[in-house]
Amino acid sequence: MKTLIPLFAALAAFADIDPLTTRWTFGAHEPFTMYRRVGKACTGAIDGNAQWVKEWLDWFDEHSPEVMEELGFNFLHSRFYKGMGWEVEKKDLPNVQKFVRNCHKHGVKALAYVQFGTLYPEAMRREIPQIDSWAGCAVDGKPNLYGGQYFRWAPCLNCREWEDYIKRMCTIALTEGGFDGIMFDNVFDQPCYCPRCEKAFRERLLKIKDPAPRFGFDYLGDMMLPRIPVPKMPTMEVKDPVAQEWFRWRADVMTGLMMRLRAHIKSVKPDAIVSGNPSPYRNRAGALRKAQNMAELCRAFDFIIMQNANFPEVQKGGVIRNRVRDLKYAQDMGQRIVALCDDVDHMHPDWEAKFILPMIEDVVFAGIPTDRTTIFPSPEPGFLNRKVVESRKPEHARFNAFTAAHRAELSSPTVHSVRIFYPEREIYLSEATHQGVAAAEEILLRNRVPYGYLVSSPEDVMTVPAGTEVVLVPGLAALTEAQIDALVAYAQKGGKLVVTGDSGRYDGWIAQRRVNPLLPRLAGLPNVVCRASSDVIPGANLAWGYTIPPPKDGGRALMADLAKVGWRAPLTFTGLPPHVFAEYRRLPSGTLAVHLINYRPEQPIDGAKVSLPAGAKATFAEPFGVDAAKKALSGEAALPSFAMYALITLES
Repeated sequence: MKTLIPLFAALAAFADIDPLTTRWTFGAHEPFTMYRRVGKACTGAIDGNAQWVKEWLDWFDEHSPEVMEELGFNFLHSRFYKGMGWEVEKKDLPNVQKFVRNCHKHGVKALAYVQFGTLYPEAMRREIPQIDSWAGCAVDGKPNLYGGQYFRWAPCLNCREWEDYIKRMCTIALTEGGFDGIMFDNVFDQPCYCPRCEKAFRERLLKIKDPAPRFGFDYLGDMMLPRIPVPKMPTMEVKDPVAQEWFRWRADVMTGLMMRLRAHIKSVKPDAIVSGNPSPYRNRAGALRKAQNMAELCRAFDFIIMQNANFPEVQKGGVIRNRVRDLKYAQDMGQRIVALCDDVDHMHPDWEAKFILPMIEDVVFAGIPTDRTTIFPSPEPGFLNRKVVESRKPEHARFNAFTAAHRAELSSPTVHSVRIFYPEREIYLSEATHQGVAAAEEILLRNRVPYGYLVSSPEDVMTVPAGTEVVLVPGLAALTEAQIDALVAYAQKGGKLVVTGDSGRYDGWIAQRRVNPLLPRLAGLPNVVCRASSDVIPGANLAWGYTIPPPKDGGRALMADLAKVGWRAPLTFTGLPPHVFAEYRRLPSGTLAVHLINYRPEQPIDGAKVSLPAGAKATFAEPFGVDAAKKALSGEAALPSFAMYALITLES
C-alpha cells in the first residue's frame, strides 16, 4: 500500500523493535487487588485467593529481572492500572516503580499495563461517583459486563471523561512510573446503547449524502441503533445499510480513540512505545463484535499483543494450529506481533516437549519471540520452578545463537510471489468474502506457496508490491467498482490474475448486482484464469483459536490455477506432508533462504526430496537437531531427516 506501509514501517522503526533480539516474557501484569477480587485461578495460573500471592509479587518486583537477564529475556508488560481507579491502585505504585527500576538495571524494557476494556465500579465509586455514566449500556439499559462478570463493566468509548482518565493514567505511568511505554489490554468494545452513542451514530448518518438510493429513506436522523444479538455477529453477512454504517462507525470510533491515545502518549514521551492487545489479528468474528477493523486500528500501535489459543501443533482431523496468517498479514501492514499463544495452566507434556516451537514460528514469520511460561508463578521456595528454568536455559541459548548466526536468512525481504487481494472494508462486512480468503490462505500454507496480501482500501485501491507474480482473487463476492476497474487494468497490462467463484457479484455494500461486471471484462485474457467455483473449507473458524479443517483434495484446483498462469514454486518438494510450512527470503546476495517448519515435530520428516535448478548449489541444516552441521544438496536431492525446523540456502 502506497500510503500506509511507509507510515507503519516508520512506527516500527521509531520504536526500535528488532524481532531478532527481542525476547518477550511474563510480567506479572495483575495487581494483588485483582487476584483477590476474582478469587479463582486466573492470569499466571494463580489461584486468586492463594495465601502466597502477595509474597510472590514482592519477590517478582525484587528478583525476577535477574532471572530474565539470565535467560536473555528483555521485554514485557507489567502491572500498573487494572481499571479499579487510581485512588485504589496508586498504593501499589512504589512496588511498581521498584520493579521498573530493576528491569532497567537488568536490560529489560517494561510497558505499563493499562486496562482498556474494564471498569471496576465497586472500587471506583468513592473516587468517581458518576462511574455509572462511564459504562457502556446493553440493550436493556444495564451496564455491559466484561466476560459476564457482574463486578467488571465495559466502558463506553464515547465517554470523554473516561478517555481523559485513561490519558491521565498514561501520563502517570510514563512520568512517575518510569515505564518505556504503554500496553493497552483488552482493546475491545461491546455494542453500547446509551443516549450518547445513539446521538453520535445519528450524526454520522446525517452526513451521508443522498441516502435514499441505498437506505430507502431521505432522512436518517431518527434511525435507532441496530439490535443484533451478539452470538449472531461472528458469521453474519452485513447487508442492512443501517447495520453496515453501525459496524463501520463503531470501528471508526475505536480507531479514532486509539489514535488520540497514541498522540497523547507521544506528546508526553516521544520515544514511548505504544502497544495493545486486540486478540487474534485476522479474526473477523471478533472484529465485528468488538469494533476492530485491524487494517485501520493497527495504525495506533508500534506493535501488537495478539493473545490467542493457537499454540502451533497438529490437532485431531488434520487441523494445523498456527499463527502464520496473522504474522504474514501484520508483516504486509508493516507491523510486528507479540503472539501470546501460551497457557501456563495447560503446559502439558506434549507442549513442554516443543515449547520452543512458537518462538521458531515467531522468528521465521517476523513476529517477536515470546516465552511467558518459564518465569511463571509457583508456590515453591523462590517462587520459580527451577527445574523448568534450568531445562529451558540451554534451549534459549541455542535459540539466541541461531538468530544471531542466521540474521541475514531471518531478516532479508520475504518472497511473496503470490498476493491475496484483500478488500479490507468488504471483508469486514462480508463473511462470504472472508471465507474465500480463509480457504485460500489454508491451501497456500499447506502447499508451501510464498504468499502475502495486497490490502485494498478506499485510499489505496490497488498498489501491487514489487516481486508479485500473481494476484489471487479468491471467491471475493463483494468488490467495489474501483476495485474491479483496478483488477481489470492490472490484467490488461499483463498482470497475472487467478479469480475464483463469482467474485464481484456484489458491490462494496454487499448489494447484489444484476450481472457480474468483473468476469466478462477478463474473458479471453491469456494471463488470467477464472474458475467458476470458489474454494470453500466447511467448518473453517477463525475465533480465539483458529480451526481450519484440511481443504478438499489439498487445494488441488487452486494450485492448478496458479500453474496455468505460469507460476512456479521457488523450489519443488516431494514427500513433505501438508503440516510442513515454508517461508522464503531473498538475501541481498541473491541467495534464497527457505525455512521449513514441521508442526508435528514428534514425527520427524523422512524420505522427502527437493528438486534444485541445474548446477545450483544448496545447503541443508537442522539448527535445532542433534547434528546441526550443514549438508550439501544438488540436483534432485533427498532431504536429510529433520524434526522441528530445517533451513535450506540456495545460492543464486
